[in-house]
Amino acid sequence: MLAHKDFIAGFVNRNAAPSQTAWASARIHKRLDSEMAAQLRMLLSGIFETTQSWLELRRGLKQHGFYLRRQGLRLFLCDIHSHVEICSCRYLGFPVAVLEQRLGRLLPQA
Repeated sequence: MLAHKDFIAGFVNRNAAPSQTAWASARIHKRLDSEMAAQLRMLLSGIFETTQSWLELRRGLKQHGFYLRRQGLRLFLCDIHSHVEICSCRYLGFPVAVLEQRLGRLLPQA
């Protein structure tokens, strides 16, 4: 058995399975049911409703382990660890059009 000191500082095992949250797991296995969606909505609704800018929204989501990904005209909530698309913002009750009215136009996808 290797002693703790035998590991190189900063070593990253690239063969290890990526970490995964329950949200990402539910999406992968198509189990994001209405109960889980309601829990997710309760967790994030304060952030979506009170932020005053896109930057503030991104920071708030990051604190809970999420980020936003734009695909065409749709905006998806993604797990920060596994990068799995969990659901659309519209599914959570926050359509892009409503967010853009309050936060300003979302920059076009590059």
